[in-house]
Amino acid sequence: MRTTSRQLTFAIVLAALSVAAQRQSQAQTTEAAPANQNSTLTEVVVTAERRTERLKDVPMSVQAFSPQTLDEKGIHNIDDLSRVAPGVTFLRNGMSASGNYNDEDSDVSIRGIDSTAGASTTGIYIDDTPIQTRHLNFGTVNPYPELFDLERVEVLKGPQGTLFGSGSEGGTLRFITPAPGLTEYSGYAKAEFGQIDGGGQNYEIGAAFGGPIIDGVLGFRISASFREDGGWVDRVSYTRPPSVLTPCNSYGNPTNFGPPCYGGAALFYPSAPTVTGTLEPNSNWHDTDTFRAALRWAPAEGLTIDPSIYVQSLHINDTGAYWENISDPADNVYRSGNAQRNPSTDPWWIAALKVNWNLSWATLVSNTSYFSRQQHSVSDYTQWISTVFDFNEYPPVGDASSSYFTDHQNNFSQEIRLSSADASSALQWTAGVFYLHANENSTEFIYSPDACSVPGLPCSMGTNLAYLQPRFSLIDKQEAVFGEASYKLSSLFKFTAGLRYSKLDYSGVVQEYEEGIFGESSVNTASSGSDKPLTPRFVFDYTPDSDSLYYASAAKGFRPGGINTHLPPPCTVGLPPLPSTFSSDSLWQYELGTKDSFLDRHLQVSASIYYIKWKNIQQFVYLTCGLGFDYNLGELTGKGGDIEIDWRVTPDLTLGLTAAYTDSAFDGPISLAGIYPLVSSGDHLQASPWNTDLNLEYVWNAFNHKPYIRLDYQFATAQHSLVPYLDPANAPNDDPTLPGLPEIRVLDIRAGMRFSGMDLSLFVHNALDYHTQIFASRDLATTLLNGYAQPNGSVLDFDNNYFARGLPPRTVGVTLTYRF
Repeated sequence: MRTTSRQLTFAIVLAALSVAAQRQSQAQTTEAAPANQNSTLTEVVVTAERRTERLKDVPMSVQAFSPQTLDEKGIHNIDDLSRVAPGVTFLRNGMSASGNYNDEDSDVSIRGIDSTAGASTTGIYIDDTPIQTRHLNFGTVNPYPELFDLERVEVLKGPQGTLFGSGSEGGTLRFITPAPGLTEYSGYAKAEFGQIDGGGQNYEIGAAFGGPIIDGVLGFRISASFREDGGWVDRVSYTRPPSVLTPCNSYGNPTNFGPPCYGGAALFYPSAPTVTGTLEPNSNWHDTDTFRAALRWAPAEGLTIDPSIYVQSLHINDTGAYWENISDPADNVYRSGNAQRNPSTDPWWIAALKVNWNLSWATLVSNTSYFSRQQHSVSDYTQWISTVFDFNEYPPVGDASSSYFTDHQNNFSQEIRLSSADASSALQWTAGVFYLHANENSTEFIYSPDACSVPGLPCSMGTNLAYLQPRFSLIDKQEAVFGEASYKLSSLFKFTAGLRYSKLDYSGVVQEYEEGIFGESSVNTASSGSDKPLTPRFVFDYTPDSDSLYYASAAKGFRPGGINTHLPPPCTVGLPPLPSTFSSDSLWQYELGTKDSFLDRHLQVSASIYYIKWKNIQQFVYLTCGLGFDYNLGELTGKGGDIEIDWRVTPDLTLGLTAAYTDSAFDGPISLAGIYPLVSSGDHLQASPWNTDLNLEYVWNAFNHKPYIRLDYQFATAQHSLVPYLDPANAPNDDPTLPGLPEIRVLDIRAGMRFSGMDLSLFVHNALDYHTQIFASRDLATTLLNGYAQPNGSVLDFDNNYFARGLPPRTVGVTLTYRF
């Protein structure tokens, strides 16, 4: 399959270059003219309000990235995008409390609206199709498209419940693909190579081209790409250090939330293990194949029909988490002692049919799509089971416990909307209907000799099969009507009101069987629920001239409730009955903003401030047994703002600044059954308070072949406030030994030359070689409040094996792009 995809990619590259060569030979005199010495900043056009309009005319906080910007900034995927979109937080959290040791597991949030429970707080759209997932258990992870051959990426901040009703409580990421051309040919090709300092190599090749098949009637666009990102973490073998047998209570103290201390003792290792060899160098590499084909048929005046298909396959070889006690990030030495790899494969596709009909009085758009996904992964549970249940953080050589996950999605969506056609009318409106049928099922199987070897707790299902979850499924059905209208009260003032009414029904089934160390139990339960939310949006804006916009808005976001999985008895010792379901949550955001152009449109400034009230928050509660449940954790207040400045200082020099401030704090304490504290007053959600992106580009426009240099610098301040999981006052999910988000400093440098549609450049990513860990965790939070005590009452803190994640080390490479 991978070989076929690569052959297809190379074929499209050759075809695109062939068409480009023909066009070059036919148009030698079309060399781009020197840039206008009085040129202003490029005007950005978006569809954030489901109509085409200038970005500066949209009364909300939106960032838009063109394909040229994505290439210039070296943005290849969602990880890169989040660095240059302040206010967007993205973490690979496979080693976290909500993760499954899989590098594909991630958490994305906008303006601090963050949750690893239930439906995603951030909508992820490819064109008009939502693709985000629910968090059913550790095996459900969000898919993201590779950023190749896109018309643009839009980051919509704040709730988008009126026009983007599926999973857009905190904001929406829109990946918009280019439409086939009916009258002109166009193409794009890209090749890249990079060397990671102390690690592997990155390389990419891809191409896209299209144009008329029948001039003015039928057009096409086809693209394919392959990218491999090298690894930098070595999976190694090791010898265990000397150990000390430490006594512990059978079930800790009376408030213990963890599994039993079988045998009455834990192994404590006072020193780090000794590395004896490398099992797999640079094991955390991953590659991505993409393919897209689209047609545009114009059978009549004003009518276009666009069928398309997008196919992507992501393969991750191993986790990028490293063991702190055998690594030296300052010297680019990253090592993992995992007994096995943690691979993941994620193939998915979207088929869509879009119809656009320009009527005399309105524009009709219909989008029909089907999303299919067959993700599967294997997680190395050797370390976790040995640590959490055997109280031994370094299992013997030869131990191997594995968990097999799948996440299958089959979603059908249909949207039909009408928009007013007369752009000069005082009244502008959009109205439509939306239907979604989303079917997701996640499975898990745990094979573990350790879990089945405890005396009196054998496994009988099969050889070392300790846990079987053949079904954890949820079907979401959504029927919605929506509308938004804007009316110009005068030439200066406009009022917008929108409303979405949805009927949401969800039903799920949990089937589980467990034995051995997990305790013998069987579950086969069905649950269901429904909601009928109203999500309004109101905007009042003032436009004194075509270069200035001031606005005030209020918008509501909403997420449906869901169901919990059953937890094995060792996880629930000392706890009251845990909820089998959790309810919906919602928020209101209030925003003030401005968008202005100055200095004859050489300087553009967009700024906003916001205030958020989030109620009945769905969050994941982690238990020290390594599992957890979803729960509603009260209310939260969020506040912050963002600013974006673009300044064409001279025809050759352009400066840019984007910054965001985020503060999201819980309003009050929340406890389980009124006894066990889960959240304390003042606890925060995870987000860096300040995020900035500074960029500078200088182009020597006086030359026909235009040399240039570009600097991009991302800076984020450390988060010193406590999140619930790090607060020592909370249980059963606290670990105050872990760090919060650190200060981040990433500098990218690119220098090259642009000529005849080509851009040849050298780049240095992470030029400062920033290596501070961004995320850290361990298998077992052994604290007194969690019930881990020795008989004398002192804390039984024996798990000293911490895992960490960071950015790739300094990478040097070369990129060649060509557009025509």
